Amino acid sequence: MARSLSNVFSRSESVPDNPAIVILGLGRFGSALAEELSAQGVEVLGLDSNPRLVQECSEFLAEAATADTTDREALKQFGVHEVKSVVLGIGTDLESSILTASHLVDLNVADIWAKADSDAHAKILTQIGVHHVIRPERDTGRRVAHLLFGGFKDYAQFDEDYGMIKVSVPEKLAGSPVDLDDMWERFHVRAVSVRGEDGQWVPIKRRYVLNQEDQIIVAGTPHRLEQFARRHVRSGGA
Repeated sequence: MARSLSNVFSRSESVPDNPAIVILGLGRFGSALAEELSAQGVEVLGLDSNPRLVQECSEFLAEAATADTTDREALKQFGVHEVKSVVLGIGTDLESSILTASHLVDLNVADIWAKADSDAHAKILTQIGVHHVIRPERDTGRRVAHLLFGGFKDYAQFDEDYGMIKVSVPEKLAGSPVDLDDMWERFHVRAVSVRGEDGQWVPIKRRYVLNQEDQIIVAGTPHRLEQFARRHVRSGGA
């Protein structure tokens, strides 16, 4: 059976800004998240009903156990109510996901993150009381679509109507002072920062002279960013 997490918390007390995180479900999403957090120095504690997955993840987990996450008593024995943040990585098994999420809410976990595989699944999790619903497949698909279509070097979306792209400086924009106000008036996007020859990202100030070798971060709505990229990045137009 799962062990209490009190021993883990005693080790974490010296690092108050880096508290332990519990991940329930160690499939592809949960294990990848656990490994990345562990690499960043976070103490990650994992629980899954599959002993093989628990064994595979044990090498980078601070604590791991095999148990049924839909068992409320098992969650209490594992100590999920003692942590601030719990990530529910179960997506394909709708019943297990919803029941586990309900237990986490009942146990008053302060910060619940849960993976959803559909809009209906996400809606139910939100209605139950999950604080953050994650749609990794959908979000990754959207990001790849923007990268393929827009010619961006990178793309990040922070809300339905706001994102940022990283692009090389188009030839027609290089060599002249950048006019931030004109860029906004014409494309409703804002150049935010630039990385020059020294490799450092710095804020773009008014009248900054861009070089064609530079890279820039541009912010705006996804639609406006696509328009800007089609006009400048793909065609190189003015």
